[in-house]
Amino acid sequence: MEAHNNKELKQGDWIKGKTRNDEWVHGYIESVEPYHPLVRLKVLFSDNTEFVGRTIRIEKKDIEKQAPLTNFSEAELLNFIDLALSTRDQQWFMELTSKLKRKQNKWSLPKKESSL
Repeated sequence: MEAHNNKELKQGDWIKGKTRNDEWVHGYIESVEPYHPLVRLKVLFSDNTEFVGRTIRIEKKDIEKQAPLTNFSEAELLNFIDLALSTRDQQWFMELTSKLKRKQNKWSLPKKESSL
């Protein structure tokens, strides 16, 4: 993985990487620890299912910054909403429900007014 310095990584950045035990993780940074080679990562996807939904500490040298994932299906958004609820992440829950409402409104047909 590519090493990053503190100036490049910030809270909310999406990253992927490998743990010391070679487990794949993907999620977003909850916090960057100054003067320390670790970040706190909220894991959304992993080959170790015990990590999903949890916050772990991972070394900066073992992660790679990613472009944020944005184009989710309704089913994926619903799964993320469940995850936000189970992790009690109110801000993420609000963002996800807003995206879901926009997606649902985009696909709904405009109502016709009856002409009497």
